[in-house]
Amino acid sequence: MSETKKATTGGPGKSARRLVVFGVTGQLGRELVDRLDESEWPIAEVVGVASPQSTGETFDFRGEPQDVLGEWPILKGRDLVFICTRGVEALEVVRECLRAEVPCLDLTGALSAQAEVPLPALLGPAGGEDDVIASAPLIAMPSATTLAWASLIEAIGEASEIVRVVGTVMSSAATLGRRGLVALSEESIALFNQSESPEPGPAGQGVAFDVVPSGGIDPERVRLELNRLFGEALRIDIAGVQVPTFVGEGTSLAIELGSPLERRVLESRIEAWDGLTLVADGVGSRGLMAVDGAAAEPIGPTLRDAAGTEEVLVGRIEPDLSLAVGHGWRIWLASDPIQLVVDHALRVAGRRLGQA
Repeated sequence: MSETKKATTGGPGKSARRLVVFGVTGQLGRELVDRLDESEWPIAEVVGVASPQSTGETFDFRGEPQDVLGEWPILKGRDLVFICTRGVEALEVVRECLRAEVPCLDLTGALSAQAEVPLPALLGPAGGEDDVIASAPLIAMPSATTLAWASLIEAIGEASEIVRVVGTVMSSAATLGRRGLVALSEESIALFNQSESPEPGPAGQGVAFDVVPSGGIDPERVRLELNRLFGEALRIDIAGVQVPTFVGEGTSLAIELGSPLERRVLESRIEAWDGLTLVADGVGSRGLMAVDGAAAEPIGPTLRDAAGTEEVLVGRIEPDLSLAVGHGWRIWLASDPIQLVVDHALRVAGRRLGQA
């Protein structure tokens, strides 16, 4: 099997890591490699793997072009494998990693339902969770939706018991990968030009200037992951909607509490929590302004605000009037799913490799 040339920082050494990224040509894989490129980790080699159709493509890593492999490399002796592929192939990579005795991080959700596979989501100070990360042969990464919800649930849950969480997630075309972005672009151009519509993309139907109920995310995966993190007692309901935007993910959450919580306490918990950013009332996104000058300003945060950031933006906090005062709040979240997942994966990988 052919191998890509080595990309080194100061030459290979005892601490220089040899990494493999499956799905390197997808959005998740490319963002992961870019972030590794920007890191100060001592990396002796990054091997990028994709489908045979990607043979001949390259990616840049630390000033050197690297060949994308269409065939699997030898995994034995590597320090860590990142799985960014979709579908059955992820499980095939997992099996090969176990045979080669190489630890792997699964970013696809293929291992989320396996109770014996760690699912680290809320990385606190070094402790028991680090012991698991340091020794587990397989580590599952939560979905971006789970990561966004989990941070808010943990922040609020320290002040009041959370009884029930109900949310509607609005997913952009980026959730469906590069094919989703291309499909939305082609559909939009066809509608503007009043030309024949292209074949439906990965959403299964046209999404330009429309919304697709039950689209975008996997609600069962999110529910399962949240119950793994917070216990079966937490009642969760979730729905997904595919919306005609190119980037970001938005969630409208309704949270029911066991005891009343004042707004000022709620906001202080959000402001103090790492990874959450409270967005005050005001202009919602770059360049956004009210159409009617006499009307109230638009209120953020929007999906455009969240693009390119690892933070979960929190805003539009309103009381749930169907519950007793302080027992329910409606909260809006905006995030960049790819950034969330990659940032979390690298923090977990950093702890595994001693680079945290």
